[in-house]
This record gives sequence, structure tokens and C-alpha cells, in this order.
Amino acid sequence: MTDRARISASKRFVRNLVWVVIICGLFLAGQALRYHYNKAQLNEILGETDKLYASVLGPDIGSSPFGRLQFEQGKLAATYRIGLDPVGVLAALSRPAVESLRIEGIALEGKRGRVRGFFGPNVDRFDSYINDLTDDEQFLFSLEKREDVFGGIIFSLIVEPK
Repeated sequence: MTDRARISASKRFVRNLVWVVIICGLFLAGQALRYHYNKAQLNEILGETDKLYASVLGPDIGSSPFGRLQFEQGKLAATYRIGLDPVGVLAALSRPAVESLRIEGIALEGKRGRVRGFFGPNVDRFDSYINDLTDDEQFLFSLEKREDVFGGIIFSLIVEPK
């Protein structure tokens, strides 16, 4: 190999190395930007959650605000045993839940309630979700209305204690 061929090969190698470094640098810059935006979004969510906890628990939310909320809810439920427990109903609805479920409204009046929601786009799993709800030990769920719409199913359930 002559000196000229070696110099040409070296230049090609350096040029390719520069392009690889540039591409890797752009990739790393994109990942750093993505991390920054995700971190900012997480901080915003945590701030709003702390504001929500403070609106219920006061300015001193403590180290375990969710545990305090559960304790306060338990005290209220024990004091006022009238009607359905909203947290219990939400827990029962979320146990068999899938990603395609969206609860749009819950109205609880005494010993009976109505749950409205949207299930989509995996409509083939709706019947299995309803069957799983009927197996709940604490509440009796019955399908009141089912309407197929573009992209999913709008439904309404009646909930009563067992």
C-alpha cells in the first residue's frame, strides 16, 4: 500500500468517525432533552399531588399522605355508615380494569349507585371485564346500558352492596 492510499484511507476513517460521533451526539442530546421534559412533567405532577393532599390534610401533609387519607376515609366511613363507600366502589371497579377503561362518572345515592364509563378500543375484552365485576365479593354490579360507538363502548352500571 502506498503512502497516498494510506492517507486516503486515513481521511476516510476520520471522516466516518466524525459522522459517527455527530450522530451519537445528536442521539444523546435527544435523550437528554427527553429526560429533561419527563423530569419536569414528573415534578409538576408531584407538585399538584402535594397541593391536592394539602387541600385535604392541611399544610402539614406528613411523610405518608396517602396513608393519612386512607385513615381519614376509614374514620369517616365508620362514623357515617350510610350508603355505598365511594373508595370501595372505585377499588372494585379498578381490580379487573384494563388500559382501555375510563370511568367518566360515579353517582352514589344511599345503597345504590350508577357508574358511567367508556371502554375502548379493545371492545372484545369488555364482556370479560363485566364478568370479572360480577365476581366481586363486596358489590353487585349489573349492566344497565351498553352503547357501541366509534372507537369503543359507552356503558352504564348499577352498583349495590351484596
